[in-house]
Amino acid sequence: MELRKYREGDIDVLARLGVAAFGASVSDWEKNFDPSQNPRLDLEQVHVIEEDGEVRASTTVLPLESFVEGEPRPMGGISAVMAHPAYRRRGYAGELMRAVLHDMRERGVSLSLLAPFAHAFYRIFGYELATEEIEYKLKPADLPTSQEQRHLRAYREEDLSALMDLYTAEAKRHTLSVRRSEGHWKKSLADKDTDAAVYERDGDVEGYILYKISGWQDRDPRRILSVEEIVAATPHAREALLSFMAGLDPLVYGIKHFTPRGEPLHPYLRSSHVDAKIEPDQMLRLVDVEGALGYLGRVSAQLVLDVSDDVIPENAGEYTIGDGKIVRGAEAGESVSLDVRQLAQLYAGYLPARELARHGLVRASSPEALDLLEELFPLGDPWLFGPDHF
Repeated sequence: MELRKYREGDIDVLARLGVAAFGASVSDWEKNFDPSQNPRLDLEQVHVIEEDGEVRASTTVLPLESFVEGEPRPMGGISAVMAHPAYRRRGYAGELMRAVLHDMRERGVSLSLLAPFAHAFYRIFGYELATEEIEYKLKPADLPTSQEQRHLRAYREEDLSALMDLYTAEAKRHTLSVRRSEGHWKKSLADKDTDAAVYERDGDVEGYILYKISGWQDRDPRRILSVEEIVAATPHAREALLSFMAGLDPLVYGIKHFTPRGEPLHPYLRSSHVDAKIEPDQMLRLVDVEGALGYLGRVSAQLVLDVSDDVIPENAGEYTIGDGKIVRGAEAGESVSLDVRQLAQLYAGYLPARELARHGLVRASSPEALDLLEELFPLGDPWLFGPDHF
């Protein structure tokens, strides 16, 4: 077995491998492995397993940036961990995961995200669930109407910089949201299935919606408007964007909409009795614990984190946090012991420290140590916006 990086000429076989593993078309996968059509791709971070002269498995790491405390930090997005169906259960996926973790550390990348096909598999490699979202299935009549809708109009190319600014301001509020490049913006907006509308008032764009509309179905609802993203900088903009969906033909349209768990929509609908469910989303891995902890703010007193990591032994051990620095070793009395997976959940702000302690997943030396852990890792609203999924 040879574990190697992408080589010129791999695109055809990787495209066919993608079809065999996940479906879609060869042309779609060819675009995925073409940097001119996939602005997030770095061919140097496409990993391939070849055996007996045959490409059998592959995965890609997208060199992205995620927001942590409002600042963009390097993050490796694991995309398309795939093996040909004929060669599954031969350990190829595990070999790929170990290879990409090593490669990310070598590149100085401290954080990694992925959307799992099986949570249990990726937990083996130190990933843990760190984001979730609320999926709504709505009727137009569920949504409130507003006269502010008169300030909506179709998207124009000259709106791009305003949309980028609105998105960035919103993304900074959500730990792990991805810093979106202009290239990825243009790719998303150029998608023939994606449409956009903006809310403009007094010459300023204050909000927007990205959405897709399905083809005609032989069942109700006949068509689905899927909201890819809504961003509103003002209450008036939010009113208008919700009213846009409320104005759809109720005999034709249904609406699918995802929100962060911390921004539920149903309390603001005409009736809160709607179809809504929690969907687990991204898993987070702290590839370099020391590097990741260095992105965080200060705590009022020193705290020792005793971290276990069975996959990356360099991460295992004690870290003293405080005084604006991270020190390897125990240099304070208060301490907390935990696995790197629970550290990832705390880091994202996905679960509160006290709740993890109640379940026995973190062990604090004292109530004061648990207080410091809560101070270091406050509960947040981690989320990955729809167009940034990989």
